[in-house]
Amino acid sequence: MELNWIAPALGSTLIYSAVTIGDKYILSTLKLKLTSFYLFVGSSQLVISAIILVVNPVNAWNRPEILAAFGGGLLWGIGLLMMFWVLQREEASRVTSVWQSSPIFVAIIAVFFLGESLAWYHWLAILMVVGGVTAVSIRRGQMGGGYVLSPGFFLLLAGALIIGVAQVLLKVAAGELSVWHSMAFRGLGLFVAMGTPYLRLENVRAILDFARTPGKATVLLATEAIGPFAGNLLLLVAIANGPVSLVSALLGTRPLFVLGLILAIGFFARNVLAEGMTRGDIAIKAASAGLVVGGIFLIAN
Repeated sequence: MELNWIAPALGSTLIYSAVTIGDKYILSTLKLKLTSFYLFVGSSQLVISAIILVVNPVNAWNRPEILAAFGGGLLWGIGLLMMFWVLQREEASRVTSVWQSSPIFVAIIAVFFLGESLAWYHWLAILMVVGGVTAVSIRRGQMGGGYVLSPGFFLLLAGALIIGVAQVLLKVAAGELSVWHSMAFRGLGLFVAMGTPYLRLENVRAILDFARTPGKATVLLATEAIGPFAGNLLLLVAIANGPVSLVSALLGTRPLFVLGLILAIGFFARNVLAEGMTRGDIAIKAASAGLVVGGIFLIAN
């Protein structure tokens, strides 16, 4: 077993599963304004990047690997903007299943633009993922008007596509950059996408007001600074040491982790995340998560 990349990939997935639940709690229960949330997430990445570059400066800035890491972070930030917007409005377990479909988009791009071919079971995997993310996004229409797709479904799919491209760019950067420098320049790109558009006084004030409550400040710091730092570090270690398609497949197991954590939390605080907890809800979410994860593993083989 290749523990030098499998263990970090699974560790990153577990951490980000907990972060996803924390994101949902902050946005939907604690009600931090979304634009202020964006600013805090982006700014925390800027602080981490600055510390890394001060402690461990780079020798030359005009290198294509730096641009690749920055571009990967920029695209990742754009994808996160889409995901957080939907996460504020939808259940975390449903959002995660759609969000983790990015390896499928990477495979399709490789076929149409890079001349690669897929075996029959790869196309089966694509159908499994499409079926899973569609099933978990279907809602009963108003006034008994049948079933419709969730409003954020296509936005999440676009975000997953963007994240897939970002992962490829980070793999390119990992060829020459250290893990720490990859993290630093990814963070700078993410700040440009998520921080600079919302760098306004009212958003800063909203963050300060939110953080005046010690409990809220602790949740915000743990979920949006400490957790992402540890998750990003393990993610970049995995990408640097393993095949990006297989690493991406392991990252795609997040829906199962998220669903498991939500079910565990539901036993103690049923309404804290506003998740549907009926048997039907759980069955649909579990089946959809299973299809997504199974499809991603097939596409990686």
